[in-house]
Amino acid sequence: MSFKIERFIHLLIICLLCWQIIFSHNLFAQTNNQENLDEIRKKGFSYLQAGNWESAEKLFENAIRIAPEDSLSLYGNSLALFNLNRHQESLISIEKAIEILTKGKENKLLLADCLVLSAVISGVQNENLAAISKLEKAILLVPNHFDANFTLGRAYFGSGEIDKSVSAFKQAAVIRPKDARTRFFLATALERAENTAEALIEYQKVLELSPNSAEGNLGLGVLLIKTEGDKSEKGLAALQKAVSLNPNMYEAQITLGKTLIKLNRASEAIQQLQKAAELAPNNPEPHFQLAIAYRKLGKKAEAEAENAIVKSIHESRRTVKTQNPPEEK
Repeated sequence: MSFKIERFIHLLIICLLCWQIIFSHNLFAQTNNQENLDEIRKKGFSYLQAGNWESAEKLFENAIRIAPEDSLSLYGNSLALFNLNRHQESLISIEKAIEILTKGKENKLLLADCLVLSAVISGVQNENLAAISKLEKAILLVPNHFDANFTLGRAYFGSGEIDKSVSAFKQAAVIRPKDARTRFFLATALERAENTAEALIEYQKVLELSPNSAEGNLGLGVLLIKTEGDKSEKGLAALQKAVSLNPNMYEAQITLGKTLIKLNRASEAIQQLQKAAELAPNNPEPHFQLAIAYRKLGKKAEAEAENAIVKSIHESRRTVKTQNPPEEK
């Protein structure tokens, strides 16, 4: 073998060894990066669960620097940004994730999760139709996606499509039959649809699942007073429990106060109505009811004082309307 051939073979071996070293180094670096990415994402989602939004956002930003096209990191980053009230940045991040997932190998569940988050952001930005469209796409991908069905129910309710809202909440209730919050929203939608019989059943289910739900007791109490009249003992008891569980619920305080007046228990109504007035200082209704209660108790001066407040609130509202007339279309 000539010297030139030996030298050529020697150089070839050196090149192969160098290539192997480079390849091994790149492979190690890729593996190391993937391990780092997995660890960063894991810690990021743990921060999200703990409500530590700022730390989560920083970690997911690092993950995105390692892998800009990683849709799961983009999703986590969007969640963190949304909870930091940086909604526009959150939308940009989640839309990028949706674009990547749509073009690449489709991960239906993650894509559905991304669509739900994007829909929530749209809802916050008062783009209800866009939110509904995204949620409907999510359900086409994963029909039993709880968050998609539940959020769609709320979106339909907000847009006044009550029958569709009922259907969406019913589907969410099928997926999670023991979720009291879902039952409450379903009951509310049924009540708005004037299906009081089914609404009553759902409010009762709410209280079976969560007896100390202030909202559930309020819903049941208001509905029973509406359907059975002011003498409904169960309705009154539910309202009283709602108030004891959460004294800051305006509707519970005002409804209980009005009911007590009609039951000729005006002295008991005063406390509820005063609290209602405190919770909604610009609402004339509590003061109007207080005037009625004081009049029934023979307290003429107090009744006149409350009527004066009612008049003052109405006058201030008229002034605001005069100063800010509606824009011409």
